[in-house]
Amino acid sequence: MHLTVPPGFRKTAPGIILHKGELPAEDIGQREGYSVTLPMRSILDAAALMEIDQLAGVIEDALERGLLTKRALLDRAETFGPATSLAVERAPMKEAG
Repeated sequence: MHLTVPPGFRKTAPGIILHKGELPAEDIGQREGYSVTLPMRSILDAAALMEIDQLAGVIEDALERGLLTKRALLDRAETFGPATSLAVERAPMKEAG
């Protein structure tokens, strides 16, 4: 499991990989008392690390559930750097509907 934590965070746990950084409020939601990254942020954080078929499946699922739009994902991917942007652009996807 990967977690993004504030820069001063010090705890560790087996099987947990920590990434330190600040997240914009628009990327954070609340689920059962925990702060979580919203689907678009989670997809973009992992996009450059995933196999293209796996990424396409994740994106298609999010589109079908109405969690994001193709245009919003492509636009936001550009702000995550070239590897993420290219991965998202290469993932075959269709607009939900």
